[in-house]
Amino acid sequence: MNRRESIKATAIGILFGLLFVSLTSWLFYDLEPVSLLLVLVIPLFVRRFRKKKREQRMQTLDIQFKDALQYLRNGLDAGYSPEHSLKDAAKGLESLYGKNAEITKGFDEMAGKLSTGMNMEQAFFEFAESTGVERIREFAGLFGILKRTGGNLNRVIRGTVVNLTDSINLRRDLNVVIAAKRGEFNIMCAIPYGILLYLKLLAPEMSAPLYHSTFGILFMSVILLLCMLCFYLGQRVIERTLRV
Repeated sequence: MNRRESIKATAIGILFGLLFVSLTSWLFYDLEPVSLLLVLVIPLFVRRFRKKKREQRMQTLDIQFKDALQYLRNGLDAGYSPEHSLKDAAKGLESLYGKNAEITKGFDEMAGKLSTGMNMEQAFFEFAESTGVERIREFAGLFGILKRTGGNLNRVIRGTVVNLTDSINLRRDLNVVIAAKRGEFNIMCAIPYGILLYLKLLAPEMSAPLYHSTFGILFMSVILLLCMLCFYLGQRVIERTLRV
């Protein structure tokens, strides 16, 4: 994740954190000073949005790298050398994703390094390290071994493309299946807020005992902690299900 994306994810996390703190402070504590402690959860929102951005980037790179390997394989099938196939792949990626895509920049940089005399194994290794994506690192390691030992590079590329395609399709199918459940889960998490909003706006005399007293603060704090715990556990289940 580059600096610009990191700043954007951080800003979004802070914004949503402030919205959460403001709404929770009003609904659960009626803006009592003790609710200022809620600002401590804002870093959790920042962390969550940064993590989500990193995951989206890696999923995008998975798809782009699959297409890059397909271009590389086409060049090898046509009888070109791996170096020439990589340069052709860089051109194909630019036409497919544009010159500003991370995968395009990576392959352009590798092609430039080859032009300066760097061997392809080292160029691929440095590209893989810069992405931080485990699948690309694994392929770079295999690529280096095959180049040194004269193994069947075409077969490894074909197998990697198949594995990536299967993984991407599985993740897409899981997203479709879980999307409805995720929506239901989010609605369930919002129910306590809806109930408190209803009481504050339409039945303030019923919610009055929950505020501005030691008992009210402790009771609402327990309810809030239970809500946050349920949300955390639900998100963990979803993340483990989608981890393929």
